[in-house]
Amino acid sequence: MADYRKAILKVLLTEGGYVNDPSDNGGETYRGIARKFWPSWGGWSVIDQAKKTPNWKAGLKNNSTLNEMVVIFYRTNFWVKIGGDYIKDQDIAYMLVDTAVLEGIKPAIKKAQDIVGISQTGDVSPLLLTKLCLLA
Repeated sequence: MADYRKAILKVLLTEGGYVNDPSDNGGETYRGIARKFWPSWGGWSVIDQAKKTPNWKAGLKNNSTLNEMVVIFYRTNFWVKIGGDYIKDQDIAYMLVDTAVLEGIKPAIKKAQDIVGISQTGDVSPLLLTKLCLLA
């Protein structure tokens, strides 16, 4: 089976660190997690506490608790929902979770369904997972 941690860490290579760009619709964001869209994510309390210290942004990168919370966030909200634990091939699992992060879960699943030639429902099914395994 594909390793969620490897896939998510690869996704996070493009997610950057902390930003709070007023022209960004998501507003305050850490590693791709926008506070506006995920206000109850537990990492915000860690970040809010860090803001009270000098050079706090640099410290976030080395905060192992916060960064594990990020991995858990992506596992729970993307990896599990795309059926990542049932995909054998690491590259296929990575591509599917990366697409889910960038475009949404249902659009990512629909693309995968289109690639394997089955009806595009946007829902993970045993048939989709079987067909994805055949691609490997």
